This record gives sequence, C-alpha cells and structure tokens, in this order.
Amino acid sequence: MFMLALIYRLLEELIIKLVFLKNRMTRNIFKLLLVLIISSFSILEAKDNCAPELNLAQPPSVMQTTSNTEDKKYTFVYFDQSLSMQGYTKDQPGQKNLYTNVIDDLQQLAENVGDKTFYHSFGKKIIPIKENKISQVITPSFYECTGSTADCNNQESKIHLPFKMAKANPQATYIIVTDLFLSSKQLVGGTLSQLTKPLKSILKEGKSVGIIGVMSSFNGAIYDIPTREGGTKSYTDAQKRPFYIIIIGDQKEINQVKKNLVEQHFSDAEDEYKFTLITSTPILQNLNQKKLISENNIKKISKAENFKFEYTEEGLPIYQFDANKKNKYKFNVKNSEIIVSGSTGVSDFTIKEQLWSSKEIKCKKINDGDWREAKLEDISAISQNENELSLVLFKNKPFSKLFRGLRYFYVAEIYADKPGNLSEETFKDWSIRDSEAEEFTDGNPVEFKTLNLTKIIKILNNVANDEFKPTLIASIALNFNLLK
Repeated sequence: MFMLALIYRLLEELIIKLVFLKNRMTRNIFKLLLVLIISSFSILEAKDNCAPELNLAQPPSVMQTTSNTEDKKYTFVYFDQSLSMQGYTKDQPGQKNLYTNVIDDLQQLAENVGDKTFYHSFGKKIIPIKENKISQVITPSFYECTGSTADCNNQESKIHLPFKMAKANPQATYIIVTDLFLSSKQLVGGTLSQLTKPLKSILKEGKSVGIIGVMSSFNGAIYDIPTREGGTKSYTDAQKRPFYIIIIGDQKEINQVKKNLVEQHFSDAEDEYKFTLITSTPILQNLNQKKLISENNIKKISKAENFKFEYTEEGLPIYQFDANKKNKYKFNVKNSEIIVSGSTGVSDFTIKEQLWSSKEIKCKKINDGDWREAKLEDISAISQNENELSLVLFKNKPFSKLFRGLRYFYVAEIYADKPGNLSEETFKDWSIRDSEAEEFTDGNPVEFKTLNLTKIIKILNNVANDEFKPTLIASIALNFNLLK
C-alpha cells in the first residue's frame, strides 16, 4: 500500500510539471516517464491481486420472475362447486368456521392483487359468476342443484380446468378454492396429464403455485370415499376438515395473499393452517450479486495472521490469510438467505472446486506462470440442517495433508443441484391414501383427512423438479500462505 501511495504522488507531480513545460524534448521525456510509471502501477496492482487466471461461472441474471405487463392486473378466482364443499358453509357447534370468514376476505384480497377480478365456479365445467351472486359462495345454496344430475355442476371436481385457463394467460393471477379431494383414478394417465401439462407450461413462464391449507369446521356429507371393493361411500359425521386455496402467479403476489390471510385469520394458537410453494425456482438469490458474503460467513477467520477480505471487480469475495496445518474453517450461510420461504427447499448441493499452488509465497513476486493447478477433487464437503448450509472447507483434503511453505488459491462455486420435498412432509398428517380411506372412515373420525393429498403435492413437485435447473448460489475464494 505504501508503494501504491508513492506512485500516486509521483504521478500527480509529473502531471503538474508536464502542464507547465514548454520545451518539446523535455515534455517528451516526461511523457515517457509518465507511461512507465502508469505501467509499473498496473503491474503492481495486478500482483497485489495475487490470483491465478480464473474462469468463473456467471450468476443467473434473473432469480425470481415478476410480471411487468398489463395482463398481470387481472385476477381470476375459481370456486369448487362440488357438493362436498357445502359442509364448509354450515356452522358446526363447538368448532370454528374459518371457511366463511376466509373466503369472504379472500374476495377483497383478490381484488387488491389486480385491477379487475373475474369470478367463476367449476365442477365438470367452468361457469362465470355474476357480481351480484359472489356472496352466495359462502351459503349452502351455491352448491345445490335443482336440475337433473347430468346437468348439475356439483357432481364432480375437474380441478385441471382452472390450470388450463392459467396456461392460456400466464401473466394473470389465479386463485382456486377447493377441498382437493381427488381419487387415485384422477391422478393417472390422461386425466393426470390434463393437470401436469398446464402446470409445466406455467412453471416454464417463471410462475409458482402456492397452496394454503386451512382446517375449518365442517357440517355436511363427504362423497366419493373409495372402498376396498372398488366402490365409493359417503360420510356425514366429520366436524372438521381442511380446505385449500391454490394461488398461481408470481411469488410476490402469492406471499402477499398468504401474509394477509395469516395476519387476519390465523392469529389464535388453535387455528391450523399449512403452506407450501411449488416452484421450479426455489433459490431466492445469488449471494455474490449484491455482495452479501462477508468475513463473518467464515467464523474466526478474521483472527488469522495477515487476514484481508475483499471483493474482486467480478464480485468474487477473497479471504486472504496465513494458515497452519491445524486450522479448520466452515463457510456458513443461512437457509433464509438462499431458499425461498415455504418452498420445497433444496435437497442436494454440488461444489465446483479448483486449487492452485505457488512456491513463491509473496504476492508481489508471483508471476502468472508460478501458479500450478492441482488435480484434486472432493476437497471440501457440504452439510445442511434446517437453519443453515455449511461448506466444510478442506474437510476431505485438510491443511495437514498439503505441502507447507506454499501459497494456495482455492475457489469454490456452490450450486443448488436438486429441489427438496419439504412440502410433502408439511401436509403429511392431513393426507390419507385410497387404500386407507374405508378403514379410516369406519373409525368415525371427527377430523376428516384429504384423499391423496401428499400424492397430489408429490405430482406437482415432480413437475416443478423437471423444470428445475442447477443454480449457482455462491462463489468464494481462499488465498492463503500455508506456514511451515
């Protein structure tokens, strides 16, 4: 640093003198000196960087997608009109009815998301709801039909229909209210593809699917419960049952709707709700882009001899220090800094690593040809718990196994490689399989579970995972002199 300051001072004095010199030959000599000093400064500055030639991966340009078109100002709301939904609208003595309160406020929330909101019911087909009829959604009459069974819209629940509409206009926001009660035969073959194909298209557009499950009182019949003989039965003794609000759109809008519902309706300890986010982009951000990595990410490293922390122009954070064979370090990152809240998370990470060494340990004396890249793999290791991600530096190739008396330069690029399955675990206790449904029903449960819920979420996750691409979340470098 002293040498750099001295060069700056000499450069300043030469420029001043050059301005006032009149002799042409003298001016040329000073110009030559000026060029030499600038060249010396560039060389010294380059050597101060003390790094081999790097070929770093570029962070993804867009982590989360937000619509900017006028289409996003439209919101479409779909209410499941199947007869099993009717029980949510009738109060159950001794139980809290969250359905009527939440749905009543959901209409206001939907209108806040966009400039214009369109309401529909769906069963075997989609039917627009007139504005003066929207209030009927929380009354039993909305789910009744006086016509023939063949003409009624309350006999089945084709949930793929709203997803198909979302595919046609992915810039809008879609809200679906349903009991999500689907049999196994609705989750195979052509019926399944009617759901997964639109979802795949939606996720490709950078959109996400939020699922909010709410446990509410229930007073009515639950239909189409599968039996072991292959038929179905109904059940009328349930007092509680979850319903679901599915939101398709930008993550920002999904989280806003969820936040408002939680603040307004789920303040009591006994209020039960669950949330998951189905997305092909569960990574919140790349930590290098906004220089979120600091010396504190590696605990106690700042206490090392000759420690220095800085970012390169390319955004690579470099930890420079003197090390000994006993040193052990971890690079720690909070999950909340890299993973989208409520999403499936990340189950696997990979590291792209490079290690160079130089016999010359003083940075100012290292030339480009002094660096030698080591042919080593699996140098460090990654571990993760519910709170943070840790890169255990040099776990598999500890400092004690390296040659001492050399300078080393290590680069690690951390990638999210595979999405997790946290959402399946979140809803597990509310789910029941076809094969268990009859026995469960025969036990006269007060709280009735959702048929094939985890299977449905797993299917949605699998589609999201297919669209997932390995994502660079952080790059760091260690520049250290391994003492003898």
